[in-house]
Amino acid sequence: MNPYEQLDTWIDAHFDAQVAFLQALIRVPTDTPPGHNAPHAERTAELLQGFGFAVEKFPVPEADVHAAGLQSITNLLVRRRYGNSPAEAHPTVLLNAHGDVVPPGEGWAHDPYGGEVVDGHIYGRAAAVSKSDFATYTFALRALEAVARPQKGSVELL
Repeated sequence: MNPYEQLDTWIDAHFDAQVAFLQALIRVPTDTPPGHNAPHAERTAELLQGFGFAVEKFPVPEADVHAAGLQSITNLLVRRRYGNSPAEAHPTVLLNAHGDVVPPGEGWAHDPYGGEVVDGHIYGRAAAVSKSDFATYTFALRALEAVARPQKGSVELL
């Protein structure tokens, strides 16, 4: 089996886990306004730590958050370095996503914070953008490490 087939096999084998990860993120409301987003960061950090990732947390100072008209923000960073060479000797791939969403508005047939899967579709705020990016990046990194086992460079999830 070539490396691409190995990646496909790993991804297929972990599909349900990726969906569950995304559902867990959808279930933490992050409507902006009001912009109370630190709970999403905490839940995301908890899930990432469950995969063995060290997560650095950077709470944005309360005065800065309030000055922007928001309630709470915490930024997260996962750094994965491969090999023993200096970090600047090899490229870093940075994958960035955000957890805030616009409020759901009217007319939802499914709970906007439920993460329900119906007929192969997942419903909820940020199921398509950007909480799905967290899930995609996390599982891409997991697949990379499980199958390709990188020897140099680094990947950072932000």
